[in-house]
Amino acid sequence: MYQRNNSFYDKLNILCTTVSHLDVPIDASWKRIGINLSGGADSALLCYILCQSIKQNNLDTKIDVITYQRCWETRPWQGFISLQVYNWLKQKFPSIIENRYTTYIPPEIEHGVIGNIVNGRSGDQIIVGSFNKFAAWQYNLDAVYNATSQNPNDLREDRMTNRDADAKDGNITDVLMYSPKVNATFLHPFKFVKKDWIVAQYHILGILDLYKTTRSCEGDINHHDIIKDTCSNFKKYTNGMTIPECNQCWWCEERHWADSRVPEMIREINEF
Repeated sequence: MYQRNNSFYDKLNILCTTVSHLDVPIDASWKRIGINLSGGADSALLCYILCQSIKQNNLDTKIDVITYQRCWETRPWQGFISLQVYNWLKQKFPSIIENRYTTYIPPEIEHGVIGNIVNGRSGDQIIVGSFNKFAAWQYNLDAVYNATSQNPNDLREDRMTNRDADAKDGNITDVLMYSPKVNATFLHPFKFVKKDWIVAQYHILGILDLYKTTRSCEGDINHHDIIKDTCSNFKKYTNGMTIPECNQCWWCEERHWADSRVPEMIREINEF
């Protein structure tokens, strides 16, 4: 199912955990790794898989979480949701999950505000890539993982086009790249994986409670009445407040598409 993707790791001396036919690499010598944990389904699943791999292989590896605080005025609940996801994982793997580092992305340069600005990348994506390198150096991380996944085929025109790439046109540097400058490896194991596979894993692994803790919707106070009617101003938000999904944004549509595909995806995995 993911032969081309998995073949990227064939020539590397690196341990891979296979999950529903997808290889997820982790070097047994790494002592501390970082992962971008946003509060969304992709990064929560990747963090869970890495923790399971560390536990099952009895590795002496710790995980630090990197969270980007964003859209503080229009989606003030995002920070709380990402913390809830971190707390779930920390409780599940208390001896593996350690620090949580937070940093900031200006709302003015988000993809939803200014779109792609450099080589199909938005301002927030550029900040994430740059800060991950800084974090690797600052916190002595051997590797940093990012869980960005592949777009469904032509779902909407306002998608991030750099997520359209397919494994057949890719190479090892798309999923794993070593930086001698900071002496760290940067990995994107879901680069060529669509969200239907990701959501299916929550069902297969029996962690739907974690899935329900995540949130994909990027609807906000300024543009979606269903949200504004619940929380009209960031000052009115309190942690734990129930915020409805907008059911209009790209991320909602992608998640609904993935949810609808779960039975078929599980069947494809089992029959492969």
